[in-house]
Amino acid sequence: MLQVEIIGNIGSDAVIKDFNGKKFIAFNVAHSEKYKDAQGNQVEKTVWVSVLKPGESGVVQYLRKGTPVFVRGDLSVKAYTDQNHQIQAGVNCLARELQLLPGGKKDGQQAPAAPAAQPQAAAPAPATGEDELPF
Repeated sequence: MLQVEIIGNIGSDAVIKDFNGKKFIAFNVAHSEKYKDAQGNQVEKTVWVSVLKPGESGVVQYLRKGTPVFVRGDLSVKAYTDQNHQIQAGVNCLARELQLLPGGKKDGQQAPAAPAAQPQAAAPAPATGEDELPF
């Protein structure tokens, strides 16, 4: 099991999904890096991570597009073929811990502070097999 910590902005509002009778909070997170390449050109690279958080909680109302979040969980990468028949990689995280971070903007305004989701320290892995998840 490969653990990962992700800090980024939510790409679209979170939703509650049901997979094989189990509830999950589903959203995606974008992490961008800016750097200069060998020729001195500014380059921005964005990686999208699909996140599933087991359970259902009131925090989903705060998981809105553009909100900065911290996610800690198990990482998986799966290859798939896109509509143009190109091989792509999907980066996925089964979240164990989720925390809202300060900042973020909504409609040009500063987003209000929201309570963080309680971390699930030493929580057992869900009884969901990897093949049962959508990623």
